Amino acid sequence: MDRLSGNARIPPRSPKGGRPTQEVAARLNTHILDAALEQFITHGAEQTSMNAIAAAASVSKRTLYARFESKIGLLMAAIEHGLEHQLDDFKTHIPNGSNREQLLSLAGEMLDMSLEPRVIGLQSLIKWLEAQDKGYEKRIAPGDLVKVGRGPFINLLKAMPEFDGVKDEELDFLASFLLDALVSSPHRRILERHDLDNTAQSKAEYQSKTLDLIVRDFHCFG
Repeated sequence: MDRLSGNARIPPRSPKGGRPTQEVAARLNTHILDAALEQFITHGAEQTSMNAIAAAASVSKRTLYARFESKIGLLMAAIEHGLEHQLDDFKTHIPNGSNREQLLSLAGEMLDMSLEPRVIGLQSLIKWLEAQDKGYEKRIAPGDLVKVGRGPFINLLKAMPEFDGVKDEELDFLASFLLDALVSSPHRRILERHDLDNTAQSKAEYQSKTLDLIVRDFHCFG
């Protein structure tokens, strides 16, 4: 189910009353965060009201304030929720083949995901928090979304026999570099510079040429 659909079904409260079970309470929390994130992404942090979120989640404002204290508190919880589950729906089949083929397959999937409205919305919300200059970055840092994207590259590198015994910090550096070169850079060129077409062919050609440069020997810099 799409996490931003806002259609999660929450079991009705028991006719006997009393506090909801821990499972129901957790599901309600997830339901609220899904609904809140959809509202924040659709309308922006400033324009989204607690009334709108309460209506979208079919709960009272009192419930929202009891659980999250404020709109900022709910916004940060919703962003954390979005980051935590960002890769839940990211299902990619890495085909058998060379390291190059596997890397390009992963990079292509990651670039496509980075261009989805949900991810772009998360980026915008994180930037908005940072721009408030009120210390919110202590809880949600601008680089948190990058950390999420780095994980699949680390996992792929660890699965390659050539990287057996390589230190974790070296794998982390290489994964970050590959993410920047094969995903973040074309992402910016598509959305900010507008000098790369958002088509399967253009993205694949860009990533293939970039990888060619990475693996080529640059003796002039030696």
